[in-house]
This record gives sequence, structure tokens and C-alpha cells, in this order.
Amino acid sequence: MSQREATAHISPRLSAADLRAAFASAERWLATNRDGINAINVYPVPDGDTGTNMLLTLRAALRGVEEVPSTVGETAQMIARAALLGARGNSGVILSQMLRGFAEALEGREDTSGPGMIHALCAASETAYASVTRPVEGTMLTVLREASNLARETLLRQEGEAAMLSALIDEAYASVQRTPTLLPRLREAGVVDAGGAGVAVILEGVVAHIHDVALPDIPRFDATERVTFEAVEHEGHGYCTEYLVLGEGIDLDGIERELAAVGGESLLVVGDSRTAHIHVHVEDPGPALSIGARSGALENVKVENMQAQHEAWMAGRDTNGGTEVPAGVALGLVAIARGRGIADAFRGLGATVVIEPTEETKTSAGEILQAARRSGIRHAIVLPNDRDVFMAAETAARESEGFITVIPSDNVAAGLAAAIYYRRDGEPGSVTEEMREALDEVRCIEVATAVREATVDGVAVRGGEAIVFVDGKLRASAATHDEALLAGLTEAVTDDSEIVTVYVGAEHVPGAADRLTERIEAAFPGVEVEILAGGQPHYRYIAAVE
Repeated sequence: MSQREATAHISPRLSAADLRAAFASAERWLATNRDGINAINVYPVPDGDTGTNMLLTLRAALRGVEEVPSTVGETAQMIARAALLGARGNSGVILSQMLRGFAEALEGREDTSGPGMIHALCAASETAYASVTRPVEGTMLTVLREASNLARETLLRQEGEAAMLSALIDEAYASVQRTPTLLPRLREAGVVDAGGAGVAVILEGVVAHIHDVALPDIPRFDATERVTFEAVEHEGHGYCTEYLVLGEGIDLDGIERELAAVGGESLLVVGDSRTAHIHVHVEDPGPALSIGARSGALENVKVENMQAQHEAWMAGRDTNGGTEVPAGVALGLVAIARGRGIADAFRGLGATVVIEPTEETKTSAGEILQAARRSGIRHAIVLPNDRDVFMAAETAARESEGFITVIPSDNVAAGLAAAIYYRRDGEPGSVTEEMREALDEVRCIEVATAVREATVDGVAVRGGEAIVFVDGKLRASAATHDEALLAGLTEAVTDDSEIVTVYVGAEHVPGAADRLTERIEAAFPGVEVEILAGGQPHYRYIAAVE
């Protein structure tokens, strides 16, 4: 018998309060493991954010039940609904669908039990699979299915709830370790699936509370290869981070010292040993949130990019990065854009609302839905411009009851090509058809820096090398970013190509415009070249070939 089996406390019935507390336990455990999950990065580009996206989604779900209703069924429904609108990234959207299936299985229940939770998890797995058009094994879908099925089989063999607990968690982590055997890209990169890791952590946090089992002293996933993001360089700006900490024995002075040690300014820590209110300005909100999470459960989390707010104010826009919607716009256009230059390009093409997310977050379905409602009177078109935001956009469209149409632009180049055909007073059907057709006329090249040694899409790269993606697939590595760009253009440019537009990223290189124009024109005579300041993170260059 394992230690988990020996120490598990068998709770006969679980109330609505028990259910919320179990998910709060999962949130705390996921917060502890967030950085480690973020560090599991398949693509050798520093944009690992799966742990953050799942954590933000789970926090949104918990905020939906701050006042716990009387039944388990109602509580689960409120959790699922809040997660749906607060979902971040593909991993967050899939997590919200898991919670939807979980809630449907508990509908009408006054309370539930350990076995009831397992059956609900099996239903959650089925719903999540059904929500994904092309389910891929070796992902978070696989982990939930294998773990919940084995736990259910253990119950059917009448081995008891303690054995069920052991089977659920042990199989979840075993399934995570097997993900590279199912998904070649994981195997090539030498990592496990980050979403699957998040599911295992959430399950462990839930059952630890239900069965009164202590969680490990150290995270399951250690951020030894932490993905770092550039700090905001503008003096006097950063992130305004504010949250509540709920727990027992909270050390207010200790939190204040730790926040000061990571460079916190405008620091305010007030409250008592059970409830603390934190306010701090920092260049990176991650450590500030982690400091609070080590002391208890985080509630009412608010992180605002003061740099973006300042720049938006200077540009005469609202603090969400959107433009003021002109009066009387019948057909609105919402574009999601990272980088000031790229956002301005979408505005120049008529976008009525441009969402500018921060580097470390993905736009949620709720944010897209809200932006769409502001963008037009009769209908709204959404350009996600990121394959990891597409599912959130689709969720917003379903919730809009026909108000939103999503154009499946999975990169900036495709989105800008489609936006050319947008007309504010056009008929939605014909405009969206033209925009969809434009997606087939553009190739996208993205140039970045590899952050680790890996083999992806059959291409071996070393940390620090320049790498190039063509239409989302890693195609080559090179000694310099210019050489990587030319390698990508060599594959994408054809005899029919007319225009190459290059957006230079946040890592601005003096003289890039003249140098790139000369080299591209020499390599591809007859092609018109335009170099623009995109300001996008992570990618030194993004190029569109039309």
C-alpha cells in the first residue's frame, strides 16, 4: 500500500463548499508549478506560457463562485461558465471544456462523493475530446482520459477510494511521462506535454484537498530552464500587481521583504494573519504573484501593464489598447496584435478594435467577446492572428449567438492580408468570404532565437542560433537572423510573388531597413520590399510574402 493510500481520509459526501475548496487547492498547487510548466517549451522560442494560461483560467473559474451556492451541481456550473469566458490560450480553452463536461455530469446533484468525482472526470474527458476538431494524443486530453479511466476501473474492481486516489494521480503523472512516445514533436524536443503536466497538477491539487493528503514540499515541475521575458524598459513603468492572499499564519512582514527584494515599488501590504491585501509595482509580475502564492490562495488578482496604459494614453486610445469605435460602424473588425507597429498596421486597414495583449498572456474568450460587442453594430469579424488564440476566438463566437465570425488567421501575415478586404459597411457574408480567400494568398516567415538545443520538425537547432519558421513549421537554422530570414524567403517566394513585407521586432537593430531591403531585392529581383517597425516580442522578423 502506498503512502497516499495509507493516509487518505475517506470523505463520504462532498458539499458545494468542498468542491470549490478542492479547486482552490488545485489553483494553489498549479501556481506553485506554473514556472516549471511554462519552462516545458516544444518550440525553441521563449513563449512558453501554458502554465500561466491554465492558472489564469482556473483563477477565473474560482472568481465565478466567490459566493458558493447550496448545491454541487450549481457550483460546478458556475465554475465551468466562468472558466469558459476567462480561458487563456488553447490549454485554457480545453481546460474550460473539461470543466464543462465535469459540470454536466454533476448537474442536479445536491452533493457528490469520491466515486462521483471520478465519473464526472470521465465525462470531462469525453467533452474535451468532443470539443477539439482534431484531437491529438500525447496532450492534456490523453492525460485526463488515461488517469480518469484507470481510476474508474479501480473502483469497478471494488478496491476502494484510497486505491482510486492512488490510481488517479499516479496514472496522471505516468501518462505525462508517456506523452513523448505519442507525439513526435515532444520526443524531438526532449520534453513532456506542458498541458498534460498542468492537468496532472490540477488533479493532484483537487484530490489532496478532498482526501486530506499533504501535497509535496517541492513542485512536481522545476523551472530549471525557465522561460524569461524582457522587462519593461521605460523608466517608471512596469506592472501594477494587486491581489488578496487568503490562508493561515500569513507573514505580512515576510511578504513585504520578499517583494522589496525583487524590486517592488509603491509597496503596500496590509491585513492580518488570514487575509492580506497586496499592491506592488514591479517589472515582472511573475515573482510578485509567486511570493503571495507561497503564503496562501490568491484572489482578486489584477495585473495591469502600466507601460501599455501609458502608451495608450499618449496615443489617445483606451487602456485596453483598442481604438475608439467610429459611430455607426455596421460591420466591426477585431484584431489581436502583439507589437505597436503591427497593431497600427491593423488600425490603418480599418480595424475598429485592436487588442494588444501583454507578452506573457493570451487573450481570453471573454475579452474577445467584449471587444466584438464594442466593434460594430450588426456584426463583428475577429482576426486571432495566433494559432493559440483561435480556440478562444471560436468560443467567443459560439457565445455571441451569431454576432461574431472568426477568420482563421493563425499568424500576423495572414491576418493583415485578410484585413485588406475588410469593409465597415459591407455585407458580412461577402466580406468574410473575401477575407478567408486572402489567407490562401500569403506565406508567413517568422525569425526568432532558439533558447535551447532541440530537434523540431526534423530540424536540429542549438541554443542561441537564429531559426526560421515558414507557415508555422521550423525550416532552418542560421548563424544570423538576416540569414535565417533569407532562408525562409527562399522557400516562400515564387515566380508569382509580388510583395515582401518585413516587420522588425522589439529587438530593434539599427540600419535593419536599408540592409534588409538591399539583401532581399538582390536575392529576389522584381519583388517589391517594404520594411516596417512591428515591435513584436520573441520574433526578430515577421515577413509576409504575397
